[in-house]
Amino acid sequence: MSNSDLDTDEVAAIYDELLKTYQTEWSYRGHRSLHLEYYDEDHDEPGSAAMNTMRVLSEAARIDSSDRVLNIGCGAGEDSVWNARAHGATVVGVNISESQLELARENAAEHGVSDLTTFNYDDFQDLDTIDDDSMDVVWGLEALSHSPDPARALTAARRTLVDDGRVAFTDLFLSVDREDLTADQRERLDNIEDGLGLRISVLEQFEQTLDETGFENVLRRDLTDGIKRCTERRRSFARIAHPAGRLLSVFGVVSDTQLDRFSASADIDRLVEAGVLGYALVTADAA
Repeated sequence: MSNSDLDTDEVAAIYDELLKTYQTEWSYRGHRSLHLEYYDEDHDEPGSAAMNTMRVLSEAARIDSSDRVLNIGCGAGEDSVWNARAHGATVVGVNISESQLELARENAAEHGVSDLTTFNYDDFQDLDTIDDDSMDVVWGLEALSHSPDPARALTAARRTLVDDGRVAFTDLFLSVDREDLTADQRERLDNIEDGLGLRISVLEQFEQTLDETGFENVLRRDLTDGIKRCTERRRSFARIAHPAGRLLSVFGVVSDTQLDRFSASADIDRLVEAGVLGYALVTADAA
């Protein structure tokens, strides 16, 4: 499977179709995060652990009130709002789903940070709405795995950063080359990528791409152990939800996209368990 066959409009369509499912989850969690939960001694339930992922990335990015933060793939705006509330940072979120952008604006208004946040319709492959040298931090929480061309996305990010700017990302990464996966593992990876609109990079190759697109001082932190409880929980849920969903799909209650999500969630845990898929935090400075 090549990266070029990933259509970003199709990625937006997947998330728009799953929006009602996500809204149900948000009601349960008390926030609008879609991301993997990072568990530690102080964050041991899904809602707080999901917010903890933002906290860990924010600390690594060294965000404070003086920063202008570009949140690529901002979704419903939870991490944009969190950085504005927690640090008083000025945040611009970009996304290619108008429905999610509207939810992000509502989220900001509900939390009283509309004055600190802006949400633009923009593809983070290009960042046409963002001026050169206008941002201090580019932030991506499980965003770049939706890119068909990470080098293009990172080149766009570098253009928007001031000379002493920085990037901070968390995402799923492969620990081995695709050719080194077993046939079963490759099939599961294809299922994950097709079901969730992803193209997962090999971590070492991603770090090399950062170097090639104008970044230095690349640092990584392995967060895999902290998200295992999340992937295991999602896999357990999928064991029930997928067969039940197949029955309900006959009556049009559950869509193929929802079924694909359940299946992909289970396969993420299987590949994490096998040690070929991990979760990493990567930071770098503009060179």
